[in-house]
Amino acid sequence: MTVAGDEEAARGWLLAQPDPAAADKALLTSLQSSLGVEVTVETELRFPVSGGFRVQAVGARVLPGSNGENIPVAAARMRAALTGPTKDQAEDWLVMLQSATAGGRKSEAGAAVALELYAGCLMRFPADVAKAACMKLAMTSTWFPTLAEINATCEALASSRRMLAQALEMAA
Repeated sequence: MTVAGDEEAARGWLLAQPDPAAADKALLTSLQSSLGVEVTVETELRFPVSGGFRVQAVGARVLPGSNGENIPVAAARMRAALTGPTKDQAEDWLVMLQSATAGGRKSEAGAAVALELYAGCLMRFPADVAKAACMKLAMTSTWFPTLAEINATCEALASSRRMLAQALEMAA
C-alpha cells in the first residue's frame, strides 16, 4: 500500500478505503511492514454531557526501535494521507447531505455562499474523512447540520491521523 505520490493518487487511495478508521489501520500497517516505522495513537474515553461515550485521540508517538532512516518517508506518506477532497467532490457530498436532510434549502444566493463556506471546511480535512462525515451526518441528522457540526464531525474522524502525522513530522 502506497499513499505517497501526487495528490490525485493519494485522494483516490483514501476514497477507496471503507472508512477513515480502515485507512488509518492500513497506513499504520504499511508504515510498520514496509518501512519499519511504528507509530501509535494514545486515546482516552470521553463522556459527553449528552450521554454515552467516545474514544478520543489525545496524542501519538513514534515507538522506540523504529527505523530512523525511514521516518522522513513515513512522514511524507502520512502527509499524503491528509490530502483533502477537490472542491467539486466536497460540493457533491454537501448536495447529497442537503438532499438527505431537511432545512438546508436557502435562496439561490444564500445557497451559493453556504456551499462555498461548507466546501471550504470539508477541504481542510482528508478526503475520506470529509466524505465519511457527510455520510454519517446524512444518516444521523434530521436537519441540515451547522458548519460547526460538520467541522466537529470531521475533527473527530481526522484527529488520530493528524496526530500521527504530527508525531512523524516531529521525529523526522
